[in-house]
Amino acid sequence: MKKKLIVLTCLLGLQANYSQAQSLNGPESVEYDEVNQRWLISNNGSGEILQRAQDGTLSVFASGISSGPHGLEIVGTSVFACDGSNLKEYSLSGGVLLNNVNLGATFLNGITHDNNGNLFITDFSAKKIYRYTISSGQFNVYVTGLAKSPNGIIFDEDDNRLVFVNWGANAPVMAVQLSDSTVSTLTATTLGNCDGIAMNCQNQFYVSSWSPNRISRFENDFVAAPVNMNVTGLSSPADIYFAQTLDTLGVPNSGNNTVGLHPFASCLNVGISTEDMEHQLFSAQLLSSTSLIISMTNNDSKMKSIEIVDLSGRMIFQKSTTSNQETIQLHSGLYFVHVTSGDHHQVKKIMIP
Repeated sequence: MKKKLIVLTCLLGLQANYSQAQSLNGPESVEYDEVNQRWLISNNGSGEILQRAQDGTLSVFASGISSGPHGLEIVGTSVFACDGSNLKEYSLSGGVLLNNVNLGATFLNGITHDNNGNLFITDFSAKKIYRYTISSGQFNVYVTGLAKSPNGIIFDEDDNRLVFVNWGANAPVMAVQLSDSTVSTLTATTLGNCDGIAMNCQNQFYVSSWSPNRISRFENDFVAAPVNMNVTGLSSPADIYFAQTLDTLGVPNSGNNTVGLHPFASCLNVGISTEDMEHQLFSAQLLSSTSLIISMTNNDSKMKSIEIVDLSGRMIFQKSTTSNQETIQLHSGLYFVHVTSGDHHQVKKIMIP
């Protein structure tokens, strides 16, 4: 039977679950390190931050975390981790502990950052949100008096707000407006024990809940009813993260010690300018069961570089070139093809069945 190359333009139902029973123990949070092409995982049961290499193996990134770790957040060359009442900062390059600050909190849980060098961290037990300024090390209670326990939190740049989910029955999704720190309820839900929140390239929000075990997608205005993403393999899904360069949602399942990687087709045009959208840089055709040909759509155009990354973030192919066509050998699977030509860059998600 003739094989066909599928360029994905709709929601993908594929998933990859990576479980290392001897290593994963209560995974609480995941974060994708784009520079080093790896997933960082807060491994609560062992008091460690694990790193998942491109080949899927797990190793220790940082250890000796006494009350966690819980939420993780990469900012520049550092990764911050919630450790009980403390906020820890590690060097992203080597896992060296750079700072350990006691915020006077009870249970730091979710964490995010804005564009002004501020971290915002939820205090689950005290029902507060802290603000920490990275450059100065100064911190303060930014929000207090919340009715429910805040959990996962994310910065929404377009609306200049923090959006956070809550623990408990009928847990609402709420927001803090950064212009004046006012708190509002964006939507009530029938979800129980919401743990994590992430945002995709279309500014839609994914929310993980324990009751039911579900990943729900909300529109940015939170007017329409949420969409059940029908993700399988969930068990107490915790602090999720959406890797835009992979178009993939990472889900730590604290209930069964797995981390699920779920590709969703919402970032097909990551990094593509308006001009690139109107003038597609390249096409992809399958010549045989293993040969993929990448061609510039304009014969006068030349590639500058081409990269192919698989679902896990592993670099499959990388080449600097001045040609307008390249033939690449690939196995069946899901790939992200990055092509640069001049000042333009385009990414396409393809699947070879």
